[in-house]
Amino acid sequence: MQSLRPSERSPLLDISTLSPEFISDFWSVCPGYLDTALSVFERHGQPFILVSTLAMIWSGARNAPRKEIDVLVRSTHLQTLIDGLVETTDWEISEFYGDDASNETHIPDVWLKATFPDPQFEYIRLWPEELYHLSIDCHKIEVSDVYIRDTVLLEEEYHRDPCQRFGPRLLRYFEERSLHLLLPIQARAKIMRRDIPIFIPTIEDHLNALLDQRREQIRTDLDNGGAPEWQIRNFIRYLFLDWKPARDWILSTKVRRGSCELSVYDLQLAN
Repeated sequence: MQSLRPSERSPLLDISTLSPEFISDFWSVCPGYLDTALSVFERHGQPFILVSTLAMIWSGARNAPRKEIDVLVRSTHLQTLIDGLVETTDWEISEFYGDDASNETHIPDVWLKATFPDPQFEYIRLWPEELYHLSIDCHKIEVSDVYIRDTVLLEEEYHRDPCQRFGPRLLRYFEERSLHLLLPIQARAKIMRRDIPIFIPTIEDHLNALLDQRREQIRTDLDNGGAPEWQIRNFIRYLFLDWKPARDWILSTKVRRGSCELSVYDLQLAN
């Protein structure tokens, strides 16, 4: 499906606009640390789609990043991508780093740990489509990096207060104040040149995937290693979906019919 590219409309999301004084040698990040991983995805015709916490930061939901980059992959490409990432010598197969990330289902996910010094994120976690309940061919939005200074809502239709008295910050909030969103240590040529784009799913597709995950957890009593209930509540909290006009709008226009009952339940719990 065709992707949206809001990053092309804003100089704040273009690393080439950063002034030299913003660049500091003491930032403990290896420049271009994702270049090899992105190249592996490109070589195998696999889009690089962020999901979970990092994707939600671009979707208006304030989240504290963890140690991993969660990436959606086709199950048929899983082993090929693992082999390609290991061959770069920048990543090695690893166990999950915490009990809260344990996957109890029969669908395997894979953790790869960075082997280079001082990575910004220690792990890449590969989520098969079936485990995340989201297709690679979902509606996508292109973003400039995996992480930014502040939460931003790229999809303006989810800001339901016409007077903007409350709600997540839109991209134009940062534009009007000339506040840079990208961290100054992002010296990644391939991302700057748009050679290998990074995507997130639209809020509609992401929210429905989380609802499907939660329904499956309730049905099977098995944890998939994610946190769909917590992430759904974060969407509700930061997009103000417990506000009746926003709640009625999203239930009638964005949530699939099969998820409505579960969505209403979640929204009621959030009140």
